Order: sequence, then structure tokens, then C-alpha cells
Amino acid sequence: MTYGDFLSSVRASGDYPDEEAATAVDAVVRTLGERLPQPSSQHLADQLPQPVAGLLEDAADASDEGRPWGVEEFIQQVALHTGEDRDTAETDTRNVFSAISERVSGGEMNKLLSQLPSGYAELFGYSELA
Repeated sequence: MTYGDFLSSVRASGDYPDEEAATAVDAVVRTLGERLPQPSSQHLADQLPQPVAGLLEDAADASDEGRPWGVEEFIQQVALHTGEDRDTAETDTRNVFSAISERVSGGEMNKLLSQLPSGYAELFGYSELA
């Protein structure tokens, strides 16, 4: 899978123009990198194309702890990165998370979701786990 494929998936799910899709990917992936503990970011990055993997790794908290953001705080952080409102940030998050979940192995998704509060499962498209 290439970055172009990843971006196309986000663009199609959100009906974004190219530049908007790239902005959404950048904001959501960077925020996810800030949220996750560093080892989790690295494992997830291993299954994503460059530059998505690089964004995730670059944003990872060097202390290995990650930020303790719940879903609402996460969405607010995405909104801060994009300059958009809360609803747009949530839509961006859902679209980018959907592209991630389509490309990451089931085992890695299970590990990822087990490290996040249950509300994140719905954002990734796993409403049955929320």
C-alpha cells in the first residue's frame, strides 16, 4: 500500500479535495501519535505507508507515555491542528481512522484498541466494541 492509496481512501470516504484530505491525515495521525505511548506508535507505524508512519513516529511522546486524552479531548486536539470546528474534526478523525483500520492487521488493531478508552473503537469503525 502506498501513501497515494491511503490518501485516496481518506479522500473518497470524506469526499475531500486532495489538499483537504492531506490536511486531515496530517492532523489526525499527528494527534494519534501524541496520544499513544511510543511503543504502540512504532508498532502501528510499521504497518502504515510513509509519510503516514513518519508522522505517527515524529509525534510520539518521547517519554513513552502518550497523552491521556479521551475521545472529546482527542477531537479537540484535531480541531486545533486543522483550525476547523469540532464536528469537522470528528468527521476527519473517523475518515482517517477508517483508512488506518482498513490497512492494519486485526491483531494490531486489537492491541491498539485495548490501549485506548472504549469510545475510540467507534471512531475506528468498530461500534460493536464501544
